[in-house]
Amino acid sequence: MRFDSKFFIRDREISFTQPSYFIADIAANHDGKLERAKELIWLAKKSGADAVKFQHFTAEKIVSDYGFQELGSKKAHQVGWKKSVFDIYKQYECDISWTSELIETAAAAGVDFLTTPYDFDVVDKLDEHLPAYKIGSGDITWVEFISYVAKRNKPVLLATGASNMEDVRRAV
Repeated sequence: MRFDSKFFIRDREISFTQPSYFIADIAANHDGKLERAKELIWLAKKSGADAVKFQHFTAEKIVSDYGFQELGSKKAHQVGWKKSVFDIYKQYECDISWTSELIETAAAAGVDFLTTPYDFDVVDKLDEHLPAYKIGSGDITWVEFISYVAKRNKPVLLATGASNMEDVRRAV
């Protein structure tokens, strides 16, 4: 595999010779509340972050209660949750209608706005606002999606935590 030795997110060079590009992974820690999400952006900036990253998913597209209840997930940590897996994911969605406010808040704080999209629709809706993409490690084998994102001609940060080298090679 060949990787570029440097790339840019906006005008910031990302390379081994530059200071680290610190991405604060807010993910779904906004607790389903816009004001909390905005507060976390400012806390990230205060902590020295260069960017904040959210997760844009809809519960309907990424989780199945049936899967957790019927397909052997009874041993998963979610079994102890007081609400259903679907209801928890629904609660922690990053509402697409928040996008403008989150981007404005990130700009005011002086950090880049990033997200991990979990479906094609999110890519289409947010592309104009994103300087780069982050693909979650759980999607590293979803080659069709990675290809779709890569065609945007923006940097792609690929998480590899749930993969092996064959998965990484295939994704690259």
